[in-house]
Amino acid sequence: MARPRLYWEAVAAYAAANPAQPFVAQYGADLELQQVHVPDNQVRNFSNNNVLRVLIHNQIPLDWVDHAYTYGVVYLEQRFHEPTMSLDIFRDVDDERLQRLAVYGTLPAIPNWDGWREISKEDHYHLLFKRANEVAAQIDTEGLGLYYYIGIDPNVGHLWKRKPVHGTMPVIGPAINIALTDSIIFDPPEDGIRAPTSCN
Repeated sequence: MARPRLYWEAVAAYAAANPAQPFVAQYGADLELQQVHVPDNQVRNFSNNNVLRVLIHNQIPLDWVDHAYTYGVVYLEQRFHEPTMSLDIFRDVDDERLQRLAVYGTLPAIPNWDGWREISKEDHYHLLFKRANEVAAQIDTEGLGLYYYIGIDPNVGHLWKRKPVHGTMPVIGPAINIALTDSIIFDPPEDGIRAPTSCN
């Protein structure tokens, strides 16, 4: 989600590989989504291509993934504030994000889902208690990048506490193979998983 237009490229690759099964995005009042089942011993092998296959299999609209770009940026930002064994992976993802950002620009959000909402009284008290617990535990939440000031644009170019180090990474990255032939097991829904079309 943090790599602009990667999903578009995956859908195009899928269409080329599956001319008899064209990709048609789901829209409407009700959506049917199938959960993916990954055996415990295969979780670490679940790749980017697997994620793309799941999105395509569920006919997730392209603009939905574009809309989730901000989430991807915030997620990356938080990873660089936390010790992790996967930091090299996140560096590579962020390097590719920056190069794709230079080509495609910031992805458009869905207007009806965009912007900041006013917090409720329950949100306010929840944050107060959470903040008090974090202070008591000596957790520097601002240093970890876990909070944003209302109204701030999280769609930054370079992440606040990270500089690119792999400048030679190609823009498009490795070839995408989306033929839906790999052994991904989908759990068939009993009556289909229903999801609202709006986040409001």
